[in-house]
Amino acid sequence: MTRGANILGVILACLAGLSCDSGDFDPFDNDRRYFTVFGYLDERDAQHTLRVIPLTRLAENITDPSDPQASIDGVVTSTDLRTGEVTRWNHRLDRLSDGNYGHVFRARFPARAGRSYLLEITRNDGTVTWAETTIPRFPAVRPVPDTLFFPWEVNPDSALTQRVFLPGITSPWDIHLMYDLSGRWVRVPYGRTGRRVDGGWEFTVDLADDAGKMREVMGLPPTAPLAGVHAIELQVRTLAEEWDPPDGEFDPEVLAQPGVLSNVQQGYGLWSGIGSYFHTFIRPPQ
Repeated sequence: MTRGANILGVILACLAGLSCDSGDFDPFDNDRRYFTVFGYLDERDAQHTLRVIPLTRLAENITDPSDPQASIDGVVTSTDLRTGEVTRWNHRLDRLSDGNYGHVFRARFPARAGRSYLLEITRNDGTVTWAETTIPRFPAVRPVPDTLFFPWEVNPDSALTQRVFLPGITSPWDIHLMYDLSGRWVRVPYGRTGRRVDGGWEFTVDLADDAGKMREVMGLPPTAPLAGVHAIELQVRTLAEEWDPPDGEFDPEVLAQPGVLSNVQQGYGLWSGIGSYFHTFIRPPQ
């Protein structure tokens, strides 16, 4: 299942300098919507980026920094709703992949797990586009099983597999396993493998398949022996609930309609959060 990853890819593309056309909107008939917003807060990154597109009669088309559309009537702030701390975001006109320019805002602050944040884009006339997100936090989550599926040590080439269930984590973006090979930690990517089941996420650990990836990471030939595995740490990048499409279905034709997948009030787009989850599988009793 890749719906969350696909949605995130769209936002990453917008923030990486691709031209994300918001379409033509009539400012006098836009259902009180003033900006299109693409961005997210990342618990693991103190530098945050936001793409803002004013909704006007004509689609954004800035070919030169001296163009009239190169200026923007909008001040961007975010508020930590627990502490009340307000951060003002800095504006810059960035060149996009198609050669045109776009309005990009940046701010530097830690996004705390479990905290809720309010984003506001305010025009000079006082009208506001806003969105709210909460960084995912999983203080009591333990995978099932939460112990290693082998005793003290195992050969990485062993044909062992283990199905792992993550309760409460319904939308992972990126999964990694860290293997302790007798003191050397090797990181193996799993991506968004698995599926959503019963209020959580399920995927399968395949030790023999991972052994090949360990050799790639370590620059070893396919037949080179590996040290024994002593521990495994699970690392998951988790998406906030705003990433999930209506009815849980990733239908591009539906999601392409303005406002379908959006938590932005008086605007379009998506502003959400990414959190982190870690667990070191405990050693089973002897």
